[in-house]
Amino acid sequence: MATPFSETLVRLRTAAGFPSAYAFFHDNGGQKVLGLTYRRYLLLEQGRNLPMLEKLRKLFYALRLVPQAPAANELTVAWLRSMAGEQDYQDILQPVVAPRAETKGVSPLHKAVEKNLANDKYVVKPEQFQAVLSSFEAYVCFHAMVSETDSWKLEDLARAVQAELPKVREAMNRLTAAKLMKQVRPGVYKCPVASATIETPQMNLLGREAIDKIKDYTGRLITSGRSEWYSTCMVRADGPAFKGYAPVLNLAVHTAGAYEIKRKTDGSAIFLVEGRITRLRDF
Repeated sequence: MATPFSETLVRLRTAAGFPSAYAFFHDNGGQKVLGLTYRRYLLLEQGRNLPMLEKLRKLFYALRLVPQAPAANELTVAWLRSMAGEQDYQDILQPVVAPRAETKGVSPLHKAVEKNLANDKYVVKPEQFQAVLSSFEAYVCFHAMVSETDSWKLEDLARAVQAELPKVREAMNRLTAAKLMKQVRPGVYKCPVASATIETPQMNLLGREAIDKIKDYTGRLITSGRSEWYSTCMVRADGPAFKGYAPVLNLAVHTAGAYEIKRKTDGSAIFLVEGRITRLRDF
């Protein structure tokens, strides 16, 4: 029997681009990452069980939600409604949680863009992403080749990503073993998933070591790159209400993917688009 939590979970899972419970569970790293078996996850979607409260945060990240933002609040409220029962929720909990839960976030236009980006998506599994993080060269080669439908010789790829040939060869072998690249003939590689929209694992599910590697690799790329555009906005806002802006910023950053091309042009380059919110002072 469906519950408010199971219905909300299935709807948010589908909106995130995971067509089935199986895809959602395994693409996010399964039991090792989510902390529950596939059978127990199925019970959540079937309305026959509720997760422990501490499991909600992992579900937020696996669903690509921002904690305390509107969609995450919606799932939390659904959990409370299912846990307490509709009457007790309305009489006891709703007056307390409703103001925070109703914080506005992504607009209908943004939702339409989000839905379009979710189509034709290839989700890189956490175990595959370990190959991407195995070296700086693997990280750079992965991000170069996932936007390229043509085949590349190792020598040309090494020159393009500004890396030593032996390190690029080792990196491409690791990415090939993870099924993210394919050797079409000796010394020539292509990416078998380049035609899809690539989604890497949510950083908060990867662990501290992986996050540190991403920061290090990205920092090295930024240092060796050239700034194309810079924009800032300093604003004073209510903290809980401002959480609603995070999904909008996140979607705006990923909308840059709409400009992605799959073959080299005279003016093509790899660009890094960042979104950051920093709390400066409590004032």
